[in-house]
Formats: sequence, structure tokens, C-alpha cells
Amino acid sequence: MISSIKNHLLKLTIFCVCLFIVSCNFNATYEDRIEDKNDAQKITNTFYDLLKAQKYKETYGLFSKRFFQITDTSKLNTLYDVISQRLGAIDEVNLDHWKTEIIKGSNPSSNYALFFLVKRDKYESRETVSLTKENGSIKIVGYNVISPGLLPANSSNQPEINNKIN
Repeated sequence: MISSIKNHLLKLTIFCVCLFIVSCNFNATYEDRIEDKNDAQKITNTFYDLLKAQKYKETYGLFSKRFFQITDTSKLNTLYDVISQRLGAIDEVNLDHWKTEIIKGSNPSSNYALFFLVKRDKYESRETVSLTKENGSIKIVGYNVISPGLLPANSSNQPEINNKIN
């Protein structure tokens, strides 16, 4: 009888330990690694190359489907046109700094923010491209442009064009 109780207690203990291990979240977080920045920069390089060539429709595949739930393609095209008309064509794109956070484990996520200084024909701009990994592919979820060229003629405030999902 005592050995039967010990046997049941041992099984119950093993079951509880297994249940505890299965219910735990094991994650590892990596911030601002060069290789993560490089992965995101491949997408932003393609993005800016397409913008330079004014191949706007070809940029759609770089965006997350969630982005288009908030901003449809006609609004995105209007955004591209307004930026191009007011600021001019892109001459040079320089990465200023970046922020990445990669979480691996039971609750994985990958988020990237790349900050650019963009020289254009008429005005310079500060631009932020926010990205996330979806189904193994890095996609754009936000595009933010700040430039004095986007100011109304009689305004002194710094304007911002911001298309981003959170």
C-alpha cells in the first residue's frame, strides 16, 4: 500500500513538473544586433531604390498586409506623389541610426526601426521606416517623413507625414 502511494506521488510530481515546464514561456531577447539591422536594411534599400525609380506599385509587396488595412494603395500613392512634388527626387539616402528587438522562444517577435537622412532635390528629410517580421518575411509597417518642405507656406511648425500601424 505504501509503495503504491509513493508510486502515485512520484507520478503526480513528475506530471506537475512537466506541466510547469510546458506552461513556462522561454524567450531570449536580442537588441540592436548588426545582423538584424542588415536584414531590415535589405528591405529599406529595395524600398528606396523603388522610390527613386518612381516604381511605386512595386513597393506594395514590401508592406505588411496590416498596413493596407489602415492606408490603402491610393493613399500611399498620393503620399509618394506629395513627397516627391514638395521635396523633390531622392538624391541620397543615409542610415542615421537604428533600433531592433528580436525575441526568440515561445512568444517570438521581430521589430525594427531604421532612421534615415534623405537628401532630395528641393529639401532634405528625416525618415523612419518601421518593420516587423511576418511569416518569416520582414515587412514595412510604418513610413514617417519629416521635412520643412512639407510645411504650409506660412507655417513655422515642422510637419510630419506619418503612415504607421501600431
